[in-house]
Amino acid sequence: MIYSQSSPQSKPPHRHNTNWRAPATLTTSMDEREEVLSLDLEDDDYLYRIRRGHRIVYVSVLHAGIVPPEHRTEGSRILSHLRRLPGWDGEWRTLTARKRDGGVECTVNEFEAHKLDSGAVAACAGPAFNLLELERCGRISERMARVVVGGTVCVVKIARFRHELEALEREVRVYGALRDRKFGLCPAFIGYVYEEEKGRVVGFLMEELHGRHPDIRDLGACEDTVEQLHGAGVSHGDLNKYNIIVSGNVAKLIDFEVSTFLEDGHHEEAKDELQKLADQLLDTSEVGLR
Repeated sequence: MIYSQSSPQSKPPHRHNTNWRAPATLTTSMDEREEVLSLDLEDDDYLYRIRRGHRIVYVSVLHAGIVPPEHRTEGSRILSHLRRLPGWDGEWRTLTARKRDGGVECTVNEFEAHKLDSGAVAACAGPAFNLLELERCGRISERMARVVVGGTVCVVKIARFRHELEALEREVRVYGALRDRKFGLCPAFIGYVYEEEKGRVVGFLMEELHGRHPDIRDLGACEDTVEQLHGAGVSHGDLNKYNIIVSGNVAKLIDFEVSTFLEDGHHEEAKDELQKLADQLLDTSEVGLR
């Protein structure tokens, strides 16, 4: 379905600040909570991930003037412009807005909302949880947060947009393999999170690890863990010290988004990351710090 409206000629885009400001919420005439959850910005097109009541929808803005560049990162201003779009109050999952014939045209469901590949989901079986029903209790990063599940605090990690799926799917497959191979020096995989319907999986839940990041005095424990990881057939791929959590004399690993399987021919990468482990523990650059 296509909606259109006339609008005055907008000012040309100019250089702008792309810093994300705190999300803002509005209440629509349908008494639905609206909140900008995430954004993905290019110079002339923007993609927004938005909560509308019990739903999460996506808006693709293909011309900068529809949401002026100076407003494109502030939640309340974003919503004030988007709510003027023709068809905004309809039932849709994705909305694409573009300029055409001196006005604004909106197309409903022109692109599909992203989701994890079913093969990746099958690689690591687990229960599914509605993302909007999880109780948040702390932010870790743009894609990660602490949530409460069954009275226990755990970590949720999502792909906000399609381009983040590949890394997340790889991580899920690695968790599945490590679980099958009885490797326990990583967070326990708890289950999946979905948007609206169980078939629309966008992330997963894992155990929250408690401890500290290692220094060179923990080299032995870290080497032991990495050797066990390689023994399970996986090369981590990003062994900075912030992807290692030490508790007592035990080191555990997190973040398998760039990990690879040794059976696919990545033996040299595994050897290299073990040789460079001491340098990583001595590094003071804070690369990898969340």
